[in-house]
Amino acid sequence: MKERVSKMVGKMVALNDSSFRSFLELPKTQWVSNLLLLIVGIGYGAISIASNASYIASFDSALLQNFIVPAIFILFGLLMAFITKIGLALLLWAGSKGLGGKGLLRDINRAAPVALLPGLLGAPYLAEAGNGHPLVYVLLAIGVVWMYLVCVKIIKTTQSFTAKKAYLAALAAFVFLASVYYLIIPPA
Repeated sequence: MKERVSKMVGKMVALNDSSFRSFLELPKTQWVSNLLLLIVGIGYGAISIASNASYIASFDSALLQNFIVPAIFILFGLLMAFITKIGLALLLWAGSKGLGGKGLLRDINRAAPVALLPGLLGAPYLAEAGNGHPLVYVLLAIGVVWMYLVCVKIIKTTQSFTAKKAYLAALAAFVFLASVYYLIIPPA
């Protein structure tokens, strides 16, 4: 089934079960995965630029303001996206292994950037935009829930799990991630 890759990724983000398997069977899956990771990394970098706009504007040099400092933020956004993908893939794999999953980490790793796309809905919260407006929190909640549902589909496809086992494995990964986040950044 020759489907346009962008349409397939769109269906994956829309939680279409068959698209996940088709994506993993593509000969250019790794290339598409890397492209998605690049998009997410640029998104993370753009979030950093937006949240640090006053800092960037404080530089006297136009070269620093318009190129070097934003480029550094984009590079760190790419690095953050890469680290997030690896961490998410490992957590999903570990959650799956805990429930008897036999799927490969490689497959989860290749599909993980798709799960990071809905997380960009949290951009206003991360950029501290909206000054506590309820819509910012709604977008964040939608992004996290959507990421969770994409992770469930990734686990279900890569591990050949039932829906119940996939939900439990993804929940284990998210609970672990939330506990680590809580330890690093305790509530104020």
